Amino acid sequence: MADVSSTAPTMNRQVVRGGILVTILCASAAGTRGLAGSDYRHILILVHLLSFASWFGCSVWVSFVAGIVTFKSLPRHVFGRLMSRLFPAYFKFSVVTVTATIFSASALEWPTTGLVAVLGTVLANLFFLEPETTRVMFLRHAVEKRLGTGHEVGQLKPSDPAKANDPELRALSKKFGMLHGISTLLNMTALGIGCVWLNFCAREMAR
Repeated sequence: MADVSSTAPTMNRQVVRGGILVTILCASAAGTRGLAGSDYRHILILVHLLSFASWFGCSVWVSFVAGIVTFKSLPRHVFGRLMSRLFPAYFKFSVVTVTATIFSASALEWPTTGLVAVLGTVLANLFFLEPETTRVMFLRHAVEKRLGTGHEVGQLKPSDPAKANDPELRALSKKFGMLHGISTLLNMTALGIGCVWLNFCAREMAR
């Protein structure tokens, strides 16, 4: 079996791959120069599309593919630990890309109210909901370990009814469910606004 450390992507490799993509993008942009004074606007639209598409695509992937596949494939505690590392990175990435989207939209003199609302949902998740949800999740894990459960794959609660109905576990599960539900609602609200903004961009570029 191959050594994971020798096959897993490293930060240096990711930087190189990202650099290659940026080089291709810059070369493509350079090929469109000479558009009768519209170069600056073209670059702004390019930055806007790149930042918005990066956030929107990442959000769709995390919300509808990555989370579901990993939940159905990993023991509950392993899945939870993975999400505790994934979600902070996801929300930080979203802050950067949505902020770039807002600034480029403002430079294009496009409305930014909806995008600012998206940024608000991301910041709420990054600085409050995600840390608190993760904290409660680990408290829940500690109780489940005491009860001898948490190994189930694709299940939200223990298979044993006696363990699932433990008073402390039920209280933590209820709090976790509330926090996770609010976080998910904010994330879906942001995606809904993103769909509206996608239509706006299509209309603007069709002119």
